[in-house]
Amino acid sequence: MDKFFDLDGPVYRVLAKIWGLMVLNLCIILTSLPLVTVGVSLSAAYAVCFKMHEKNDLRVIRNYFSSFKINFKQAIVFSVCHFFLLLLLVIDGWYFVQTSQKITVSMIGVGLTIFFLLLITQYLYAYIARYQDSFKTILTNSMKLSFLNSLTSFVLVGMSVGILVLMVLSSIFFVFVMYISIFIGIAFIIFLKSFLVLNVFKKYETMKEK
Repeated sequence: MDKFFDLDGPVYRVLAKIWGLMVLNLCIILTSLPLVTVGVSLSAAYAVCFKMHEKNDLRVIRNYFSSFKINFKQAIVFSVCHFFLLLLLVIDGWYFVQTSQKITVSMIGVGLTIFFLLLITQYLYAYIARYQDSFKTILTNSMKLSFLNSLTSFVLVGMSVGILVLMVLSSIFFVFVMYISIFIGIAFIIFLKSFLVLNVFKKYETMKEK
């Protein structure tokens, strides 16, 4: 029974990982405050989570800011582009909803563009966290991964969109998610997503080695 609670026991490992995710969550929030740096924060968070999954490395602060610095130049370019493009699409979508009583081709186009953008994003910042490539290669491979692994891509998008939908439909759930997000929620979602994305990456890494 004593081994169950010692430093190598499952209880300690779980508590250490929870604490690590709480620290990671704080890092993500602080570095995402300018909004345009959200993509850089995501990339750094994925780098931390990959090390958690592969090496059980819980040096969160060190790994986070090391990755943040290394991947800043590439991630910030995509982050700024995504921020303004998504902002424009949301404004367009809101305008179409307010000015039209029925679904139009323009509304469908905006919706599909947002969905396509979300699909690519599921892999893009994780790709930056794991590989060193040119901007063109990063974007191209992220698009390929999103389509070649459609089931995983839909699950990844669903994890984010599903929570947002529930927040809109339920005020209680909205408050609950906002409260949890302050402490661990954001990092926990990225931790789950990183597990799925890492499996996709490893599949192609294994194929390349053969």
